[in-house]
Order: sequence, then C-alpha cells, then structure tokens
Amino acid sequence: MADLSSPAIEPVVILAQMPAGVVGPEPETLEVRSFVIACTDGIVLVDVGLPGTLEAMGSALDRIGARWSDVTDVVLTHSHFDHVGGLAEAATSAPQAALWAGRLDVPAIRLDGRVVRPLSEGDRVRDLVVLDSPGHTPGHISLLHEAASLVLVGDLVGSIDGTLTLGPPAFTADPERSRASLARMVDLGVDRLVFSHGAEVTDPNQAVRDLLDASR
Repeated sequence: MADLSSPAIEPVVILAQMPAGVVGPEPETLEVRSFVIACTDGIVLVDVGLPGTLEAMGSALDRIGARWSDVTDVVLTHSHFDHVGGLAEAATSAPQAALWAGRLDVPAIRLDGRVVRPLSEGDRVRDLVVLDSPGHTPGHISLLHEAASLVLVGDLVGSIDGTLTLGPPAFTADPERSRASLARMVDLGVDRLVFSHGAEVTDPNQAVRDLLDASR
C-alpha cells in the first residue's frame, strides 16, 4: 500500500495520433494525460484515457508504491472518449473503486454493470474538491487539491510545446462558458494548473490570463 501521508500526483501520458482536420489542418500527435493521486485516505484516478492506457496507469501506481487493489475512486473530468475510453479496463482492474463524473455528463458515460455516480460543485472525493467548470461539455468538472495548491483543469485549456491553447472549438460545447470556467480557475490563485493535454507551464495563472486576453 502507498504511503499516503503526503500527496503524490503521477501523470499518465499517452500519445494519440490525430488525423488532419481533428486538431488542426495537419495530422497532430496529442498528449492525453490521466493522473494517479495518492490522497490521505485512498488512491484516486483522474480520467482513464483511451483504451490501452491500463499498462501505463499500472506503472504510475507502481511509482507511488500502490496496486490496483488500492484504488478507491475513479473521477472523470468529462465524457469525451479520450478521457473515458479506458474506463472498462480500469473498472475491471479496480472493481472496488467508486466511479464518479460531473452530474450532467453522467448520462453520456456508459459502463455495463457499474454505476457512475454524479458529482456537483463542492463535493469531495478524498482530498479533491469538485469545481463545476462547464463549457467544454455540459458536465465538465475541475478538481482542486488544496494541500498541493493545484487544480486539475481537464480540457478547459492545454499546452502544445509550451504554448497554451483553448483547444478545437468543434470539441467544445459552449466556448464562452468554457472561457468563463477557465477564468474562474485562474481566480483561485493556486500555484499549479494541471492540464489533460500537454505539460504544465511556468506562471500558469498569468499565462492563462494572457491567453484569454489575446483570444477575445
């Protein structure tokens, strides 16, 4: 069992090949990130990536001294396939784990024989506080880890080669609402904003403010 006396957050990074026209006019290699988080009273997986992510997720569990049997919760930031495609594999590997997603996205997430429980603003999953952040999808959520001073922002914003991007409008249900949700995350003033696509950047709050200003 992992030492849960201090928080550990392990990224699980999968490279997905996107055909031309999906992310931009040319084919792109897109980082899809999930996370293994050691909380004070359990192990939480945030998103489960595409099918085939299981092995990489198992390696991340190994890095924090945990096993699949230690996983207590799986939290899905939203219902898009690159975040939930590996759910059946993860749920089979951690049959005792509770499965969670934003209330308005739960109907879009299907898993035979298992219940995905709804989350709303202010709910807690172990050390993570749920923040409603709709726009990318109606039920998109972000997760505040107060002790680590970070927010996992899901797909509100990402980075490509160190440059922030709001992502393709075709995959965002309500771009203006998503921008408002992102601005709210910045207003929290945490030290780190952790993206589901791409690596973290220096001074993320200012970087996001600059992005929002430039994209008005």
